[in-house]
Amino acid sequence: MEDSPSLDQTLPGGLRVVCERSERSAGVALALRIPAGAKDDPSNKYGLANLVKETLFRATKKKNARKLADAFDYYGIRHSEYTGTEHTTIQVQCLAEHLDAALGLLREVLSLPAFPQAEFETARIQSIQELKHLDDDPMSKVFVLLKQLYLGSGWGHSELGSETTLPEITRDDVLAFWKAHYIPAGSICAVVGKFDPEAVQKQLDGLFANRGEAWPRENAPAAPASNAVQHENKDSEQTQIALAFPCVPRRDEQHEAARLAVGVLGGGMSSRLFTEVREKRALVYSVGAQASSMRDAGLIYAYAGTTAPRAKETLEVIRAELRRLGQDLTQEELDRARVGVKANLLMDQESTAARARELLDSVFFEDRVVSLQESIDRLNGVTVKQVCDYWNAHPPEPYALATIGNAPLGAVQ
Repeated sequence: MEDSPSLDQTLPGGLRVVCERSERSAGVALALRIPAGAKDDPSNKYGLANLVKETLFRATKKKNARKLADAFDYYGIRHSEYTGTEHTTIQVQCLAEHLDAALGLLREVLSLPAFPQAEFETARIQSIQELKHLDDDPMSKVFVLLKQLYLGSGWGHSELGSETTLPEITRDDVLAFWKAHYIPAGSICAVVGKFDPEAVQKQLDGLFANRGEAWPRENAPAAPASNAVQHENKDSEQTQIALAFPCVPRRDEQHEAARLAVGVLGGGMSSRLFTEVREKRALVYSVGAQASSMRDAGLIYAYAGTTAPRAKETLEVIRAELRRLGQDLTQEELDRARVGVKANLLMDQESTAARARELLDSVFFEDRVVSLQESIDRLNGVTVKQVCDYWNAHPPEPYALATIGNAPLGAVQ
């Protein structure tokens, strides 16, 4: 639970800061979201946003790679970075007494990155190697195929880029992307832990050296107008199946109904997909469903890993389970899904890092701070009828279907 109300303020430079003080924590977690991700890659330089992220923490104009790493280690500061479709997120964790040092180092990284040529080349080689590794990880690769099939190449290409576009990216491209996109306007920072919120807000005002107007928001592309299917041949006894279809975005008032519907479908070993596809028919070794949200759109996807002889039946059963959800949902199923979602939500509050991410998400997706109590109340208010009404009004189609295996599955109802 939150210990004090969240402070939400947009600083003079344009950075939006959300602070929440927790007396129970000895540490502080900071999450920073810059609204520039893979969708902002030029069409001939897919992977650029990710290369900026990969080289950002490798050196500054004051410290080489070794000295920078030593500085973070000296204060026990942990950091991680993630490039998504719509944004780049940086997370920092430290003890409360080292927050000033952490903010100083983060400011140095964001304002004075060196982007050394050697480190840039290493990051590019690593991205190419990760892409090659996908051939040995078909479970991950099927989602790469699915994303591009569903969103198109502009929004749907892999954050890593491609083996064709990565060699076209130069250090100058990285520098130009950083100058244009790593700015306070439009960025969001969430801080949770034991600290003085007003003092931290003042410190964060100088986090970026670059300035500029916030980039205009771009809506996600529409879902496929009709069913889209892609198969990639692979000489394997296994078949990977990934299916996606539209869902309302997180800010929509029906989002909780959609979220609980997905919990009924894929929320653990008592879920419908696990019970019907794996337990009763023994068709798969892995099956599940999840929801994903972008700012202006959402999607639900289902996954199954199975053997080639059982692949078509597996997909048919999954499609049947998706179709019938709005017809025979029970109160017991809804209550079980609700408990699971609430448990995850409540347990995340024990982690300052998880709470910082949740604050960041609520502002990014809904443009306001959503309290834990409001989230719980939303979930508690969802009825069986609301879930069924939502599902029947948003049927699981048109869909995008990606498969990897030794043969395509053919037409499936």
